[in-house]
Amino acid sequence: MRNIYLNAVRTHVDLLYRRGRTDKLIVWDVGTDETHDPTLIAYRVYGNRDDADVVMVCAGTNRIGEALPNRRIYLPMLASLTELKRSHIVKESANALQ
Repeated sequence: MRNIYLNAVRTHVDLLYRRGRTDKLIVWDVGTDETHDPTLIAYRVYGNRDDADVVMVCAGTNRIGEALPNRRIYLPMLASLTELKRSHIVKESANALQ
């Protein structure tokens, strides 16, 4: 269930990046204090630490202990992320209950 959502996030960011629409993404330069803490970037970008998995997907890492690359990453804007959550997580949760 969560993998489908994270794949949708990755697809969204990749599509906008390939189309040169980085104005529709959050451009973030990973700082040295953030390389081992994706929750810190999630907090700074989205105001909560819950979206650390989104940060990891966009940075190309697979697990929480893996260091983030010390480079620029592209993240979905909050409105886009909220829509992706609504269309994937909420819908999938409702389907699972049936």
